Amino acid sequence: MTKSLTLGSLPMLATLLALTGYATLAVHEVNESFVSLPQTAPPATSFSNKVAAGDLPDVAIETADGVHTSFAATAGRVRIATMFYSHCPGVCPMTFAALRDIERQLTAQQQAGLSFVLLSLDPARDSPQTLRSLARDRGVNSPRWLLGRTSEPDAHAFASAAGIEFRPLSDGSIDHSTALVLVDSRGQMLARTSDTGETSAFVGAVRRALERQ
Repeated sequence: MTKSLTLGSLPMLATLLALTGYATLAVHEVNESFVSLPQTAPPATSFSNKVAAGDLPDVAIETADGVHTSFAATAGRVRIATMFYSHCPGVCPMTFAALRDIERQLTAQQQAGLSFVLLSLDPARDSPQTLRSLARDRGVNSPRWLLGRTSEPDAHAFASAAGIEFRPLSDGSIDHSTALVLVDSRGQMLARTSDTGETSAFVGAVRRALERQ
């Protein structure tokens, strides 16, 4: 049986309609607010396999063994390039640890086709003797690991091309960012990561580069 509306129920009905209308309006406003939000670029990731096409500069290098060579002379092999300085208190030891972990994830055959090129951000203080001691302390004194230094202008040029920012501080330390750059046997940059804690995507790029060479 259908109930008829009474005068007594009208205030309640009005209140219900008002509340329903308010809820509808609120939802509409939320939706309008959502739609009108400006589109923002996705957050930058720490890994990229779409680095700008180009080469790292062919800088002159003095190695930890005192040998004078150049970055171009390391061509013919897949390389991971980065920068560091010997008295770095925290970031650089983590970079060395990340590189050694990347190496451990590769097969012996893959390891044989890969080289590491690490250039100092502090060439004035990182003498060949200092670099030899560091290589020994970090367990990276294999011939496949090149620790070296270049001139200050070339260090700036190399850092800029690798996407590494740095500035000397008054206490003798260097404030710097980190980047591992994957370079093919011809010197073309293939991938880059700034996350030394999560390198799985970067390792995948290394494996693919080694398969293609």
